Amino acid sequence: MASEDKPNERMYHRTASVGDSLYVWAGYQAGLPGVHDNTKKRRITSNIQHLSPSTGQWIARDTTGTPPLGVRAYCCIAINDQLYYFGGWCGHDNCYHNSVSQLDTVSLQWRELEPTNATRPVMRRANGGMISFEHDGVHHLLMIGGTGSKPAVKLQDYKYIKLRNGNWSTNEHSMYNISSRKWSNPSVIGQCIPPSSFFVIESIENTKAVLFGGMEIDDDKKTPTSNIYILEISISTVSWQCIKKPKGMDQWPMRRYWHAGAIIMTGSDCPMLVISGGWDINNDILNDCWVFNITQHSWIKLDVPHSVSKRFAHSLSVFIMSPHCVCMITVGGGDYNGPVADPNIVMLNKLVFNRNGQWTVGDMSNEEYQQQLQTEKRIQVFMLSLEEKEKKLQDMERKEAEKEREIRRYCLQLQSKESEKQEALQEKDREHQVVLQKKDRELQEKDRQLQKKDRELQKKDRQLQEKDRE
Repeated sequence: MASEDKPNERMYHRTASVGDSLYVWAGYQAGLPGVHDNTKKRRITSNIQHLSPSTGQWIARDTTGTPPLGVRAYCCIAINDQLYYFGGWCGHDNCYHNSVSQLDTVSLQWRELEPTNATRPVMRRANGGMISFEHDGVHHLLMIGGTGSKPAVKLQDYKYIKLRNGNWSTNEHSMYNISSRKWSNPSVIGQCIPPSSFFVIESIENTKAVLFGGMEIDDDKKTPTSNIYILEISISTVSWQCIKKPKGMDQWPMRRYWHAGAIIMTGSDCPMLVISGGWDINNDILNDCWVFNITQHSWIKLDVPHSVSKRFAHSLSVFIMSPHCVCMITVGGGDYNGPVADPNIVMLNKLVFNRNGQWTVGDMSNEEYQQQLQTEKRIQVFMLSLEEKEKKLQDMERKEAEKEREIRRYCLQLQSKESEKQEALQEKDREHQVVLQKKDRELQEKDRQLQKKDRELQKKDRQLQEKDRE
């Protein structure tokens, strides 16, 4: 049964948005056994938390089917109303996965698309990233990097480094066609990341993504980074562009890993990446929040409360409240005492920005979220009403314009018919004049002939008179 129940303490999880709904599943949490599989693990992971947009309340929902075994540091992404999960760590020993599972958010039923397979040329791993893109109407998943088990096959285009703890780190690219359920490995172009983990990667367009931070591995040397990467993706290649901190620039976040991030999309011309927290190079928890303007390649630091940003292994999600206001939702994560505890497990913050690129940050309680939500709904209803009225007005104007065009066409037709009538009358008049002129000429000719005969008769008459006189 569904009940009001916000997420409990948890780390190493992911959140995913479907429309205006937010879903949180698994992660490290109290009571979840660190075993490969048992009844208790299945029972706990068959539950998913859902933030309902209509009420602003969290609801715990039961799912059916078989949830994934990789419950920590998995990858998750939403496509339409489906959630897709890849890989993850079981929570015991060196047990990593390369499975692909699908959760239908309507029926809440799990479906395993690909079981874990140790011989598959897809490294079993966690702590990497996953994005999706569409090509010719078909959705694909692209998994990048991570740490995990020894690869069954070391693919030529990628790097694999064995770590001291027995795990392996990679920059492997694994592409999965959801329709055909086939795997492929794209070619890499440009400044690709080295073997890396614990970064954030987010889509900014269908075939474009941004990646920030993470732990890079070079010959078993671990180095947190603050680099930004821009990815251009096709069905066969992934092109990388690296953006490093310019010399002398202070407005740039520190190197970090195990941070969280999300994309703010208030306009197609200016996507932004928001990041918070994580560990620094000294394994200290960072206490900051930044926004990266992907178009301008510039960072702005936000003044958020410590209770929001000072954590790691958490998740960030963003909901657009209005064109200049977003709600940032921080869920879970850890601090120096372990998992972040109540009342700070879930934090809601309002981010407002103006045309000058300045940001203000405010806390939001559930009540304030609901009020903001209701205000936004009223605005949406009002805007829909305006749009409907505008549509009706445009429809009326369209009909009036059509009537005007019909009247003009009718008038033109009348003018054309009148013109044709006048031309016909003029033609008949011309024909009549021709006939009259012809008859007049005939009469004149007859008159000349009569005059000629009359002269001839007069001549004969004179001749007769002359004969009579003789």
